[in-house]
Amino acid sequence: DESNPGRTMLKNWLEYAATGFLAADEVTGKPPDSEFELFVIEQIEALGAIAIPQVGVSGYYIDIGVKHPHWPHGYILAVECDGASYHSSRSARDRDRLRQQVLEGLGWQFHRIWSTDWFRDPSREVEKLKKRIDSRLEELQRNPVGDSIS
Repeated sequence: DESNPGRTMLKNWLEYAATGFLAADEVTGKPPDSEFELFVIEQIEALGAIAIPQVGVSGYYIDIGVKHPHWPHGYILAVECDGASYHSSRSARDRDRLRQQVLEGLGWQFHRIWSTDWFRDPSREVEKLKKRIDSRLEELQRNPVGDSIS
């Protein structure tokens, strides 16, 4: 119940006390930034994971937040896709790297997909993505406390 902040805070605290995971995301409802991101989302979902575009975290946005049905505690991975702004200027690339550092400090794990690599060999890139999702899920299941973002 969003209208009762005390209740929401208590719910979040109880969840944190039980699982060690702190709620730290906002589903913005924004669509993916590009057709490429939409295609990547389709591939993530074909791999059996759940893809949420434009997840907001501490004032920053992640292209695609990945959840998994075998991990009910939140996001397991942030997937970033290079876009037109990434290639357009050095300052955009620097800003992207700094944003990733901040989000890694909050516990996010990243997988970056380069569109040029994807279009050159999509099968290889999908396999790399699958391995990253699978390895991250295994890592969380081995060491569940305090290692994912809710």
